[in-house]
Amino acid sequence: MRANFPEFELTADGPLFFTGEMVYPWMFDDYESLRPLKEAANLLAADDRWPRLYDASALRANTVPCAAALYYDDMYVERAYSEETARQIRGLKVWITNEYEHNGLRADGERVLGRLLEMIHGEIG
Repeated sequence: MRANFPEFELTADGPLFFTGEMVYPWMFDDYESLRPLKEAANLLAADDRWPRLYDASALRANTVPCAAALYYDDMYVERAYSEETARQIRGLKVWITNEYEHNGLRADGERVLGRLLEMIHGEIG
């Protein structure tokens, strides 16, 4: 993909564009290109003014039938975080699968959405 989008190439004189959803603290030590950003990242992480990502009380009060696919080997989203969030959503039916890696809709959208709809309608557990 970087060949199609040269602005994402790592260069010493250009800005750094992130391509993943998550950047973990250890990456600022392990990835040379991120080391110069470690102090700024720590300052941002320490800022307590960030709004909550989810309204936990609204999730616990959910009345809408819903289902979600959680990818066991998701390279962008830590499974434990997905499971923690899923436990907060009242009535959520969860399909944990290792058949896809964050790409279920793109790789096999008809099957993934079909299974989620079947779960909502009680056709499968």
